[in-house]
Amino acid sequence: MIQERKITLEVSDIQEALNEASRQWKLPVEDLHAEITGSEREGFLGLFGTKKIRVEVTANARPDIMERGREFVDEILRLMDFDAHSVMSETERNMLDIQGEDSADYVVGRYGDALKGMEYIVNLALRDPKSEPRLKIDSCGYRARRTKSLERLAEATARQAVKYGRPVRLDPMASWERWVIHTTLKNRNDVTTESVGESPSRKVVIIPKFEPEEVRMPGPATMRIRAQRELTEKMNARNPIPSRYPRRRNRNRRDNPGTQEQD
Repeated sequence: MIQERKITLEVSDIQEALNEASRQWKLPVEDLHAEITGSEREGFLGLFGTKKIRVEVTANARPDIMERGREFVDEILRLMDFDAHSVMSETERNMLDIQGEDSADYVVGRYGDALKGMEYIVNLALRDPKSEPRLKIDSCGYRARRTKSLERLAEATARQAVKYGRPVRLDPMASWERWVIHTTLKNRNDVTTESVGESPSRKVVIIPKFEPEEVRMPGPATMRIRAQRELTEKMNARNPIPSRYPRRRNRNRRDNPGTQEQD
């Protein structure tokens, strides 16, 4: 809901009124409108002194993103006939916590898909990306459980990337989930992370990192191929395969001075 703010100031000029209203409301001057409603001169009998004008400044200010988000989410839950409602989190900034009997099963959804979808829609519908923070939505402690799971996934995938010596791509994730992966692995010196793709299919790639002078060790697949090749070479050395074309006998022994005839 749009709320109109209005204030009347006695100032020397319009710009002074705009600056004062901007300071009080913490809004940019460009969002304010000023109109002169009267004037008077201060001093003896109004004949001497500084001339003051009466300016009315108005602004159309939207409620806080949290309040608008709460009303929006509650309306969605009502239309879906869910026994649930949203409250502002007391521990996490810019977060709404959905509570109620249906909050655990229906609101969260499988792998948190329903909750992430609702968060995406709310921010897309209400948020101004240039001036407002992103609104986060939680239910029944899902984000805390998901964070722990992502931390374990990040460490396990990093070990896999280093072991096999090749990048590993994770499944598409929300922005805050990708942030957990990046933060978990940022202090490791053997892997690096980067996000690729476009939302909602954006994903994290975990890449093994090697120093230029470091010799890259072969992974298990390379070692198996090398072991099989060495085993084949050893077996061929023990049991040489006869040649398909046997060596010809030297018919002209006279041409071979190293050969002596036997009687």
